[in-house]
Amino acid sequence: MFKKIMKSRVLLLALAICMLLSACGSKSNVTLKKDVHSDIVTPAGELPVVTEDVTITMGFPEPTSVLDMDTNKYTVFLEEQTGVNIEFEFFPSTNPVEKVQMLLASNSELPDVLMNLKLTQNMLLEYGGNQGFFYPLNDYIKEYGHWTQIMYKDAANPNIEKLMTSADGNIYFMPMYVEQTGNVWNAKAWINKSWLDKLGVAMPTTTEEFRTVLKAIKEGDPNGNGAHDEIPYTGSINGTKEETFPFLMNSFIYCDYSNYLLDNNGKVEPAFVKDEWKEGLKYMNGLAKEGLFDTQSLTQDTKTLRTILRSPDVLVGSWAGNSIDLQMGVGSERILEYASLAPLKGPQGVAYASRGTMTPSVSAGGIITKYCENPAAAFRLMDFMLSEEATLRARYGEPEVDWLSPQEGDVCIFESIGAEPFVKPILAYGSVQNSHWGGNHVQFRHKKMSDGMIWDGDPLNGEYIKGQALANYIGKAPEKTVDKLVHTLDEANEYESLRQLIRGYVREHVAMYITGEKDINADWDNYLAELDRMGLARMMELAQIGYDRYLS
Repeated sequence: MFKKIMKSRVLLLALAICMLLSACGSKSNVTLKKDVHSDIVTPAGELPVVTEDVTITMGFPEPTSVLDMDTNKYTVFLEEQTGVNIEFEFFPSTNPVEKVQMLLASNSELPDVLMNLKLTQNMLLEYGGNQGFFYPLNDYIKEYGHWTQIMYKDAANPNIEKLMTSADGNIYFMPMYVEQTGNVWNAKAWINKSWLDKLGVAMPTTTEEFRTVLKAIKEGDPNGNGAHDEIPYTGSINGTKEETFPFLMNSFIYCDYSNYLLDNNGKVEPAFVKDEWKEGLKYMNGLAKEGLFDTQSLTQDTKTLRTILRSPDVLVGSWAGNSIDLQMGVGSERILEYASLAPLKGPQGVAYASRGTMTPSVSAGGIITKYCENPAAAFRLMDFMLSEEATLRARYGEPEVDWLSPQEGDVCIFESIGAEPFVKPILAYGSVQNSHWGGNHVQFRHKKMSDGMIWDGDPLNGEYIKGQALANYIGKAPEKTVDKLVHTLDEANEYESLRQLIRGYVREHVAMYITGEKDINADWDNYLAELDRMGLARMMELAQIGYDRYLS
């Protein structure tokens, strides 16, 4: 471990020297090799992947939960299977992307491979496509991508290759790709079922029934402390899917928690200018007027929400959020008092659930730099990391030690959606260990693996509770949603500037309309006019360009 710390310090020292001298790296003029074929690698799919000794240096965040990356069981497994010797150069774990950008800006020599360093698709396009620091992998995938092609074929999302492709048509990273259904349908709401039973009201299925239930909670003193301190419906502004308005807005018009964009037969439209959006806000304003919608939820953070949820007196009737165990407290028996709240039917029969996209992670992915002398070997190493055997070890550790194969009678965490047992984790995720690299790096956790985790039998297991809740949400989004916009760098910069400005304005007015600070009927035309002045038409033009490029 001492050697690794010293490497990290040497890397940062080299950076400082390079920035001062402005003449860094003995290989500053290195260019990408155009011929992907290499005589030192074996054909696609064969192991080992090299025919002679090859060392690949890997830039990686300083590990916080791994004892020693050199002796780590996953490192040893990769080296034994591929024949590649792996050496690590560590970047600060707190903000590795900043250090990478500094090295790139100073033209300093980089490790052969960068992995899990939080780079974005736009950074890859800039440093790869424009400046030539990173290898495009398209031809490597064609010639050597055995397990990559298996991923393309077996992926639940048929658009995975599109999702990996930049605006210039190139793929610059090998992905971390996880097909867990719970990550796709992670926008939920929860309601105190024990209070419903005590008050003698049924689980609400419509927006008006929800209003009736919230009123009963407010007036009925279900926590029995005589204080009428119950909070009917709440959330936070920054927790995972904890914003209060999108869950209810989905009873009027589809609201995706992020860009608020709609797919209308291939045409991108903004949800936040539609009459249905206005009606949703009017409904929430009506709840707020009756004290049923917690207006503090429009400003409070997730820490405050968790404090309220864990109060000695039970205070919350319902709230928006994904992780009931993290919000209530892992192992809290209070979790069992709550049940998931299915999307509510609005006045026009709309009852959407927000759907995420199974997206290959760029930020956790692997990138081959121009300084790599054996890019084919580096690619073959990462291609093998996408195999099922390597991925099982990458996520769960050593077989039959850190995880077990399914046995008769095992129950799957995601049994409510028909998933079958595949793997039983033993090693606690996030614990300090020496069996794997901590989970965030190149791998392909296919749907059977990701959804096939076996339940440990604990009724307070948060993953099991969330898994059982999925049946309320899965399949309830529109058939087509705006999954990705593929922009050039200039387009991306302009679009993101407009998106941030307009999204902030929309959220500000959502809060003002709900609280009644502004009268939605009197102000709506002004709201629309200001959006026009802010450049909404140009933002939507750019969105359409990016969406058309993605679809094509």
